[in-house]
Amino acid sequence: MKKHLLLFCAFSAILLAASPSFAASPFDTTPPAPASVNIYDWYNLGEYLGAASQFNFNVVIYQQMDDHYKKVNDLMVKAHLSDGTLAAFKQWYPDLKALPWDKDWITWTKEQQNSWKNSPLAGAWFNGARDDANHSVESLFFYFLGRHTLYLAWAVPYFQSQGWTKDANAYIASAAADFLEFSTNSTYSTIFSALAPDVQNAITLIGAVKKKISGAPNPFDNTSQAGLSPDDITKIIDAAKQIRAAAQANKLTK
Repeated sequence: MKKHLLLFCAFSAILLAASPSFAASPFDTTPPAPASVNIYDWYNLGEYLGAASQFNFNVVIYQQMDDHYKKVNDLMVKAHLSDGTLAAFKQWYPDLKALPWDKDWITWTKEQQNSWKNSPLAGAWFNGARDDANHSVESLFFYFLGRHTLYLAWAVPYFQSQGWTKDANAYIASAAADFLEFSTNSTYSTIFSALAPDVQNAITLIGAVKKKISGAPNPFDNTSQAGLSPDDITKIIDAAKQIRAAAQANKLTK
């Protein structure tokens, strides 16, 4: 199982720079369609692109890969992502689908492994989606809210179970930095104040841990994540799950 962590790190660096094996797909239940609000499209795009970066997400869903990635394509069209981003996705997806997802990583050829870890087409797609999100404060907010929430609610618990504290901490630190901005920076004040109180509280809780992980961690402490206690991490995961539940019920806002 350890070898899968290397795959996660290589591909996910694209996402972490811009701001593994899981038991099941995080999209086993289909959230209700949004009433006509763009924020849910961007939130869902953040979640789906976050999941797409995970090696074992693709392992889990490879038999239904067309169905899952059609949802991604449809969301991009609905959210009016740029032609360049859509083209990058359409160029990358056949390469992704052609990889031997039903085979163990160790049996993949070097070319296949490199196609997953270092695909310039994947980079173009992810960077294009990020750049499109940057076109408005609202789309940026909800895209990164979705991406971080997916990681905290879905990836971090698994990393915890495997003892991969460094990698769990990287996602927590990235989310905490952005959530602190979302909850305190005047740029986002109108959007943040329109959120449901429970969602505001969850974002604030996650953002508040930034001060605990801003310093250098103890290199000999394997029981905590750079100042975070196990109780802190449990609360972070629970807060992220609360945000996900609100998004799936179309109740992110008041």
